[in-house]
Amino acid sequence: MLAHTFQILDIGLPVLRIPMPAVESVTVLVLANTGSRYETQKQQGIAHFLEHMAFKGSQNYPTAQALAATVDGVGADFNAFTSKEYMGYYVKAASRHLELALDVISDMLLTPKLRQEDIDREKNVIIEEIHMCEDTPPHHVGNLFDRMAFAGSGLGHDIIGSAQTVSALTSADFQGFLKQWYGLPNLLLVIAGDESVVNSQSILNQAQQTFSKKDSVTAKRVNKKVDVAAGLKKNPYAQQFFHLENKATEQAHFVLGWPGPDRLSEDRYALSLLNIVLGANMSSRLFTEIREKRGLAYYVRSDVDAYHDTGIFGAAVGADPKRIEEALEVTIQEFTQLGGGTQLGGGTVSLPVSAGELARAKEYVAGKMALSYENPQMIAVYYGLKQLLMNEIETLDEVLAKLRAVGLDQVQQVVERLIKPGEMRLALIGPFKDKERFERFF
Repeated sequence: MLAHTFQILDIGLPVLRIPMPAVESVTVLVLANTGSRYETQKQQGIAHFLEHMAFKGSQNYPTAQALAATVDGVGADFNAFTSKEYMGYYVKAASRHLELALDVISDMLLTPKLRQEDIDREKNVIIEEIHMCEDTPPHHVGNLFDRMAFAGSGLGHDIIGSAQTVSALTSADFQGFLKQWYGLPNLLLVIAGDESVVNSQSILNQAQQTFSKKDSVTAKRVNKKVDVAAGLKKNPYAQQFFHLENKATEQAHFVLGWPGPDRLSEDRYALSLLNIVLGANMSSRLFTEIREKRGLAYYVRSDVDAYHDTGIFGAAVGADPKRIEEALEVTIQEFTQLGGGTQLGGGTVSLPVSAGELARAKEYVAGKMALSYENPQMIAVYYGLKQLLMNEIETLDEVLAKLRAVGLDQVQQVVERLIKPGEMRLALIGPFKDKERFERFF
């Protein structure tokens, strides 16, 4: 079991520390309590764009080259990520370089240059990234699904934004975004790794010092944690159920899904295990039936996405366009036969999760958790997101105990609550002009 300590520094910065035995590296991660779903229509893409701009130069590291050379000079890794409800920036380094890692991350976030010439140059990079995503159907079909399913809400636009919104952003827009979201109380500093370093009292003094930097914007930033849930819709799902993009692809791609529980729902433990049984690994039902038995697809997986107010439980598949209807039918049946078993071809077959499948799913989770104990970066992200998004930490051991306590009846109750007729959404990319041929799946 990994212990952790959480405290708020005098400067208002929350700090989470997770010491790990027999580890000689540290991960310094800063999570921001914001993401693409909170952007206005004109801002769409600014969160992701800021992730890029943080690497373009800061007070102590004035150029992208200076910043990269500093990190590369000690053999460290650094990167960032943007999601719909959070953002993250990290440096992973040998533990003796902890102070440098803290200085780099704090400088990137507190004193970024945000030069207009850098912004204008990076716009072209991001627009090419948009084009790359659109030309990558397995990625693009997920965006199409969210646009359809969450139309009209913040979850319904692409994290990366559009060429139009990205092209219009200015340095002033980024400064405003920093003021709105990047005050210290709305961030979380996570330090995980070498216990001899992470447990030391000096680490808090170093964090206090490095995150006390100020520029003309820093002092005006938000001075409390933002209550992001206050402005969310109770039901962000739109009444749209099917989207088809006719495109001359060699392979057809689809994402289908049902509305799922939010991240605080007690159903999340049973749903996690159900997802493993259905399509999270190579022995799952979907993988076995679609790839191994029928040879319908190279990739097939089920997944669970959870947000503050809602979620998705669904699957993604890439298949030969000539066999797309078979792939759709089999995928849908694998979901529906978990419960009542209504099938598209008539008749019913019910195949609820068995005791053996549930036991194997629990051991699969236990094994994956054991592997994560060896990875400071994974631990930092896991513990950090729990604290940032849920305001409490469930340790891996606590989560595993709750998963082990899930019974077949709980799994079946989740199936009955989620896999309902008339609630499935489907997004499809492929060389198909006729939408009517797919109407029978609804």
